[in-house]
Amino acid sequence: MNSELLRRDWQPERKQPAAAYIHIPFCAKKCGYCDFNAYSGYKDGTKQRYVDAICHEIITRGAGANPLTSIFFGGGTPTQLPTSALVKIIQTLRETLGITPDAEVTIEANPNDVLLHDWNLLRDAGVNRVSFGVQSFNPSVLRMIDRTHAPEDAATALETVRTAGIHNLSIDLMFGLPRQTLADWRRTLEHAFALDVPHLSIYGLILEEKTPFWGRLQRGRMALPGDVAQAAMLELAMDLTLIAGYDRYELSNYAKHGLQSRHNRVYWMNDSYWGFGAGAVGYDNIDRTTNVMRPSRYIDAMLSDQPLAFENTETPDLAGSIGETLMLGLRLPEGVQLTDVSNRYRLDIRELFASELIAGVDAGLLEVAGDAVRLTRHGTMFANDAMMLFIA
Repeated sequence: MNSELLRRDWQPERKQPAAAYIHIPFCAKKCGYCDFNAYSGYKDGTKQRYVDAICHEIITRGAGANPLTSIFFGGGTPTQLPTSALVKIIQTLRETLGITPDAEVTIEANPNDVLLHDWNLLRDAGVNRVSFGVQSFNPSVLRMIDRTHAPEDAATALETVRTAGIHNLSIDLMFGLPRQTLADWRRTLEHAFALDVPHLSIYGLILEEKTPFWGRLQRGRMALPGDVAQAAMLELAMDLTLIAGYDRYELSNYAKHGLQSRHNRVYWMNDSYWGFGAGAVGYDNIDRTTNVMRPSRYIDAMLSDQPLAFENTETPDLAGSIGETLMLGLRLPEGVQLTDVSNRYRLDIRELFASELIAGVDAGLLEVAGDAVRLTRHGTMFANDAMMLFIA
């Protein structure tokens, strides 16, 4: 990086978000690989108080803000809350911030929770997109990764939600799972294609420290596919989704019929968004804040009218902000438009990262086409290496 080009007096402007992430930290059973802010064992009374706390946070922080074009309920498992609770949160968002008529409203769901909900009520409240945590269609693999649903539950869940008139649906799939083979992964992909779901999110297993899976791996009690096998699984997913009519619009996301996740693109464009709930992250183009993590502390703070104490606040400097924008933008197949980034930060990105761009091209990780810099196919297999070129 040519650090001489960085102006120390540069200051970004805060940007009112038009997207909101709602964190629901409850799970029936937390998966052994999960390092998200999620918990099992909470009782219904605590869950109700949590909903009251989220609504209070929305009212306290969001009054007078921009109407929302995207809302995403993640977790945890949002469908661990009853229908009435989810509707209440959406109504609070509508009354406080406003929701545009064409807003995308997504709820993550476990397949075996779907029959517990009134999807007609959720649809009427504004829910128009549902993302199911399926992960695999192999029952033995599902048991091994602590999932509580059976493979056939996915088809039932999809049919139930479609019957309510919600057709913008997605399923999550994972590769690199314990004892998973390439042939098994192919069957899972083909099963997903047969369900005619318009959106797929496909992730490789990443083991984080302090998770039960990490401990099992360190003790030699877990067998995972090696790096070569995992690379083959990723390439198979890239090839088969293309044949099946999906466009890969982000490193881990594939969509048909132009049904890309609007909320996903907020993140990849390094745009601003609200974060409501315990451990939720928000970003206003200057500060990236993380709410207090523990649900009990979050509830107590909100319902006692204490100022919401953030668990963490990060304010990237100019180099860090540019690096984040480039790193996130490279997740998109079209890559980053260098002129757009140069205009955003009021400096010449080509000159700032001249040596890094050359190194990325020489390594076969990047290609520069006109005003765009993007990952090559080889670069998508080693995306972290490519992105780290731009992190100071």
